[in-house]
Amino acid sequence: MTRILIVDDEVHVVGALRRLFRREGFSIEVALNGAEAIQKLATFEADVVISDLKMPGMDGLELLGQVLRIAPKTVRVLISGHADVSIHTGPGAGIISHFSSKPWDDARLVADVRALLGGQGPSTSKT
Repeated sequence: MTRILIVDDEVHVVGALRRLFRREGFSIEVALNGAEAIQKLATFEADVVISDLKMPGMDGLELLGQVLRIAPKTVRVLISGHADVSIHTGPGAGIISHFSSKPWDDARLVADVRALLGGQGPSTSKT
């Protein structure tokens, strides 16, 4: 089963993403900050990490940079309501696999994650 770690400091965002991807058949773990996410990755081998950009302490780019170092094959998705084009060309270049803005479109985000996984993972909705 494809495993996703969702990281966001907003509980309602974590809940919405967890429900979305569970409904699609993915195995989900959540963390409310970057430090907790790094701890979870010690025992949860995520295929995908979806992280918010702006979080207290460790921000999403720093977290995904650490994910790249410790699990380079993990797909790294950054989501943010503070879109910044420089994320793709500046400090985020080479760190993130995909950027999605908040609010996201459920169908588009799921399709993007599946595409990033090379078509792996559940392919039918369990609604």
